[in-house]
Amino acid sequence: MRERDILISGSGVAGLVLAWWLERYGFRPTIIERSAELRTGGHAVDLWGSAVDILEWMGLLAQLERQRTRNDRGVMIAPGLRPREIDLARISREFASRQIEIMRGELVSVLEQSISARVDFIFDNSISSIDGHADGLTVTFERGGSRDFALVVGADGQHSNVRRIAFGEEARFSHYLGGYIGGCTIPAYRELQGRVYRYVVPNKTVVLYPVRQCNEIAVAFLFRSPKPLNLHHDDLGGQMRVLQETFSGESWDVPHLLDRLDRGKGFYFEALSQITMPNWFRGRIALVGDAGYGPAPAVGGGTSLAVLGAYILAGELAEAMGDHRRGLLNYQNALGELVTQSRSIGPAVLQNLLPSSWARIWIGMLSLPLILNLPSAMRRRIPLLPRRVRRAIQAVSQTPVKRYRTMDPHNGKSTFFE
Repeated sequence: MRERDILISGSGVAGLVLAWWLERYGFRPTIIERSAELRTGGHAVDLWGSAVDILEWMGLLAQLERQRTRNDRGVMIAPGLRPREIDLARISREFASRQIEIMRGELVSVLEQSISARVDFIFDNSISSIDGHADGLTVTFERGGSRDFALVVGADGQHSNVRRIAFGEEARFSHYLGGYIGGCTIPAYRELQGRVYRYVVPNKTVVLYPVRQCNEIAVAFLFRSPKPLNLHHDDLGGQMRVLQETFSGESWDVPHLLDRLDRGKGFYFEALSQITMPNWFRGRIALVGDAGYGPAPAVGGGTSLAVLGAYILAGELAEAMGDHRRGLLNYQNALGELVTQSRSIGPAVLQNLLPSSWARIWIGMLSLPLILNLPSAMRRRIPLLPRRVRRAIQAVSQTPVKRYRTMDPHNGKSTFFE
């Protein structure tokens, strides 16, 4: 029965979805999280197509629909130009027939509530070493003690501790795309009426949108940087200083937002980077979500890919019926082509989010509302993104997902999960 003990590092979207499905398939997952509690910060995330299907199978769709942002209109702002309003829902329909935008914190809270009574959590701790032996893995914890597990899965994001231990330092796998994103939530100081406001100047943009559940406003700062900054990912003070210096002197609401940055909740700051690896498992250790792959933070597709990856990993392990090598290899093979395609999303979306010149900004401000108002047949001939990227986003949203055949641990019968 020890073959069913699996340790998951990270209580984000990938780790929670993975634990949900592993538990349903008869495994005994344990989640270890470095933070003292569930981390509920972060920006709004999109769930597309197949990821929505998986969450519906989990019985969570109605609750997630109630928690969606409902920010379906966008307002584009650039100094010297008249603001332009656009239909964001129409853009989403270009890529997926089913889509939910939800605050990351709301999503992880719903997922945690769905498994908290059935899955063990270890908070305020982390993995210090993983040692293999004939029957599995011995995991030693930073705060002392050790336990044996059949498998360890790193679902601990771009700065994965499990990846560092099992595969090597982050610099070997991190591909910098040329920019950064930082943000937080602040008390509402103006009425946004379900609109996403985007202020843009060359190489920089600021995004505001309402968080209706708590009468707050989420703010995100994005900017280009030719080279990676010499900042550790835990240096919050240094990250805030970078945002203050980069956006100092901008107009509109930007000075007001900078004044409230150090009082905001859930501050985050990430390089717009991709983790690029040839494979996501080694022996009895695997990676899922941003720890092993993902288009890049904030560009779209990463959360859906994390849900897909977690579901497929759990299903392949269950279907392998104890042969973890076969399960992990099938997981890698099932996801490989999709991950390769998804790598084109980040660089292309970054070009749109952070135009490099006033000319690009003006063209975008003038043309995007016109393109969105064209009849659908004509609009398909003028894609908002390069066709290769459009196909990659559609691949993430439309990936066929199968129902896995698994062994019921109680009666030994092979069945499909329902």
